[in-house]
Amino acid sequence: MHKPYFMYIITFIHVFLMIISLCKYYTVTGQLMAPISENIMFGPDAGVLIQLGARFLPCMRETNYTYVECPPSIIGSVSSKTIMEATDVPPGTLLNPYYCSLRDICQFGLKEGEIPNQWYRFIIPIFLHGGILHLLFNLSFQIRTGAQMEKDFGTWRIMIIYMASGIFGFAFGASYSGVSSSVGCSGSLYGLMACLLLDLIQSWRLIIEPWKELIKMLILIIFSLGIGLIPYIDNFAHIGGFITGLLTGLIFMPTIIFSKKDLKIKRMLMIASIFITTFNFIWVFRQFYVSNSECRWCHYLNCVPIKEGWCKNYE
Repeated sequence: MHKPYFMYIITFIHVFLMIISLCKYYTVTGQLMAPISENIMFGPDAGVLIQLGARFLPCMRETNYTYVECPPSIIGSVSSKTIMEATDVPPGTLLNPYYCSLRDICQFGLKEGEIPNQWYRFIIPIFLHGGILHLLFNLSFQIRTGAQMEKDFGTWRIMIIYMASGIFGFAFGASYSGVSSSVGCSGSLYGLMACLLLDLIQSWRLIIEPWKELIKMLILIIFSLGIGLIPYIDNFAHIGGFITGLLTGLIFMPTIIFSKKDLKIKRMLMIASIFITTFNFIWVFRQFYVSNSECRWCHYLNCVPIKEGWCKNYE
């Protein structure tokens, strides 16, 4: 039995950064939380989260976004007049007097005119949350299930799976995220959920009524991914985290061997998973930094436009 030190530490970081984000928003706006119309999770607005390190495409690579509409918590430094003089924007298109340059919104030492390359925004968002509700939802699974998994399977295994799933989750949909920001450890938790499914399948012979357990788990997974099709939830992180959790689980999770044939199959799956995981990470970062290929339907994995403007930030 292992002590769940990693889950204790990561949970402390999550809570600490949630407090920091709320305090930062308060110092700028005088309010503890953004209005519900801006953040349904009872937390700061997107501006604070982006400045703290949320995944935000314009801060991570060169894009067509040289300026963006400022969130309420950020005061822009670029006047609409300056933008119209420097671009072909028609008069009357810009409704705000000031807009945010990438330096205003990205921070982390980004200089004016510098091509953004804040690669660490694939990692930092794992430790941030959009609000108190978001934090509580994730910690309810992380503290209860994640800590137990760390006790059962060991700190290093769970830490690798957790971080790999979270990073790949954010990288998976980064090219198709538009101007929407993304934070949270949901991708990591989906990776752990995938490991639970994997453990169930590999221990099938030892479990009483395994079909019932499988059906319950599949219902939970399908329902969770379905919820991810509404705005404000990064379903790409969920899908990417789940895929990576399955693959890294096959590599790192301990398993019971029932026969020589079973051993051979599981070793082959482990070797195949190493190659597939390596390929996936190379592919996803190449897709982000080099390919820049368009996918006209990919945003439907993240948000289904049930009404006009419902998914405007993802299109």
